[in-house]
Amino acid sequence: MSALVAGVGFALQFVALPLAEESAGMWPIVASRVASVAVIGLLVVGNLPALKVPPKIVVAAVGAGVLGTLALVLYSLATQQQLVSLAVVLTALYPAIPVILGMIFLEERLSTLQVVGLILAGAAITLITLG
Repeated sequence: MSALVAGVGFALQFVALPLAEESAGMWPIVASRVASVAVIGLLVVGNLPALKVPPKIVVAAVGAGVLGTLALVLYSLATQQQLVSLAVVLTALYPAIPVILGMIFLEERLSTLQVVGLILAGAAITLITLG
Protein backbone atom coordinates (compact mmCIF):
# COMPACT_ATOMS: atom_id res chain seq x y z
CA MET A 1 0.00 0.00 0.00
CA SER A 2 2.79 2.43 0.85
CA ALA A 3 4.42 1.78 -2.54
CA LEU A 4 1.14 2.70 -4.25
CA VAL A 5 0.86 5.94 -2.26
CA ALA A 6 4.50 6.79 -3.04
CA GLY A 7 3.98 6.06 -6.74
CA VAL A 8 0.87 8.25 -6.92
CA GLY A 9 2.70 11.07 -5.13
CA PHE A 10 5.66 10.72 -7.49
CA ALA A 11 3.39 10.85 -10.54
CA LEU A 12 1.41 13.83 -9.25
CA GLN A 13 4.62 15.73 -8.69
CA PHE A 14 5.64 15.36 -12.33
CA VAL A 15 2.15 16.23 -13.53
CA ALA A 16 1.97 19.34 -11.33
CA LEU A 17 5.45 20.78 -11.95
CA PRO A 18 4.87 21.81 -15.58
CA LEU A 19 1.61 23.51 -14.54
CA ALA A 20 3.45 25.97 -12.31
CA GLU A 21 3.97 29.43 -13.72
CA GLU A 22 7.48 30.04 -15.07
CA SER A 23 7.68 33.13 -12.86
CA ALA A 24 7.45 30.83 -9.80
CA GLY A 25 11.02 29.77 -10.47
CA MET A 26 12.16 26.89 -8.28
CA TRP A 27 9.65 27.59 -5.48
CA PRO A 28 7.34 24.71 -6.48
CA ILE A 29 10.29 22.33 -6.02
CA VAL A 30 11.16 23.93 -2.67
CA ALA A 31 7.54 23.48 -1.57
CA SER A 32 7.58 19.87 -2.75
CA ARG A 33 10.77 19.06 -0.86
CA VAL A 34 9.61 20.82 2.32
CA ALA A 35 6.35 18.84 2.21
CA SER A 36 8.26 15.59 1.64
CA VAL A 37 10.65 16.21 4.53
CA ALA A 38 7.74 17.21 6.79
CA VAL A 39 5.80 14.01 6.04
CA ILE A 40 8.86 11.81 6.48
CA GLY A 41 9.75 13.68 9.66
CA LEU A 42 6.30 13.04 11.13
CA LEU A 43 6.55 9.36 10.23
CA VAL A 44 9.99 9.09 11.82
CA VAL A 45 8.97 10.91 15.01
CA GLY A 46 5.84 8.75 15.27
CA ASN A 47 7.92 5.56 15.05
CA LEU A 48 11.09 6.72 16.78
CA PRO A 49 11.22 4.04 19.50
CA ALA A 50 10.90 1.26 16.89
CA LEU A 51 13.44 2.71 14.46
CA LYS A 52 16.98 1.41 14.56
CA VAL A 53 18.42 2.69 11.32
CA PRO A 54 22.19 2.46 10.85
CA PRO A 55 23.86 5.80 10.08
CA LYS A 56 25.05 4.41 6.73
CA ILE A 57 21.41 3.97 5.65
CA VAL A 58 20.50 7.48 6.81
CA VAL A 59 23.37 8.94 4.77
CA ALA A 60 22.27 6.93 1.72
CA ALA A 61 18.67 8.13 2.14
CA VAL A 62 19.77 11.77 2.43
CA GLY A 63 21.96 11.31 -0.66
CA ALA A 64 19.01 9.87 -2.57
CA GLY A 65 16.94 12.88 -1.51
CA VAL A 66 19.59 15.30 -2.72
CA LEU A 67 19.86 13.49 -6.06
CA GLY A 68 16.07 13.44 -6.34
CA THR A 69 15.95 17.18 -5.76
CA LEU A 70 18.63 17.73 -8.39
CA ALA A 71 16.59 15.61 -10.81
CA LEU A 72 13.50 17.74 -10.17
CA VAL A 73 15.45 20.97 -10.70
CA LEU A 74 16.87 19.68 -13.99
CA TYR A 75 13.41 18.44 -15.08
CA SER A 76 11.91 21.83 -14.28
CA LEU A 77 14.65 23.65 -16.19
CA ALA A 78 14.13 21.36 -19.18
CA THR A 79 10.39 22.02 -19.25
CA GLN A 80 11.03 25.77 -19.03
CA GLN A 81 13.37 25.51 -22.02
CA GLN A 82 10.69 23.71 -24.07
CA LEU A 83 12.58 20.42 -23.95
CA VAL A 84 9.54 18.59 -22.60
CA SER A 85 9.70 15.65 -25.03
CA LEU A 86 13.27 14.83 -24.05
CA ALA A 87 12.69 15.49 -20.33
CA VAL A 88 9.64 13.23 -20.23
CA VAL A 89 11.43 10.37 -21.98
CA LEU A 90 14.46 10.61 -19.68
CA THR A 91 12.19 10.86 -16.64
CA ALA A 92 10.25 7.80 -17.76
CA LEU A 93 13.49 5.81 -17.86
CA TYR A 94 14.30 6.32 -14.18
CA PRO A 95 13.52 2.64 -13.39
CA ALA A 96 16.55 1.65 -15.48
CA ILE A 97 18.88 3.06 -12.81
CA PRO A 98 17.85 0.61 -10.06
CA VAL A 99 18.05 -2.22 -12.58
CA ILE A 100 21.61 -1.26 -13.51
CA LEU A 101 22.56 -0.79 -9.84
CA GLY A 102 21.09 -4.22 -9.07
CA MET A 103 23.23 -5.72 -11.81
CA ILE A 104 26.37 -4.03 -10.51
CA PHE A 105 26.00 -4.36 -6.74
CA LEU A 106 23.67 -7.34 -6.29
CA GLU A 107 24.91 -9.29 -9.30
CA GLU A 108 21.36 -9.72 -10.57
CA ARG A 109 20.99 -11.27 -13.99
CA LEU A 110 18.70 -9.89 -16.67
CA SER A 111 16.65 -11.95 -19.04
CA THR A 112 17.21 -11.58 -22.77
CA LEU A 113 13.94 -9.66 -23.05
CA GLN A 114 15.07 -7.20 -20.34
CA VAL A 115 18.39 -6.63 -22.11
CA VAL A 116 16.57 -6.00 -25.39
CA GLY A 117 14.28 -3.54 -23.58
CA LEU A 118 17.22 -1.60 -22.13
CA ILE A 119 18.94 -1.46 -25.53
CA LEU A 120 15.75 -0.26 -27.25
CA ALA A 121 15.21 2.38 -24.54
CA GLY A 122 18.75 3.67 -25.07
CA ALA A 123 18.21 3.74 -28.83
CA ALA A 124 14.94 5.65 -28.37
CA ILE A 125 16.65 8.30 -26.26
CA THR A 126 19.38 8.65 -28.86
CA LEU A 127 16.85 9.04 -31.69
CA ILE A 128 14.78 11.59 -29.76
CA THR A 129 17.91 13.57 -28.93
CA LEU A 130 18.99 13.64 -32.58
CA GLY A 131 15.48 14.44 -33.82
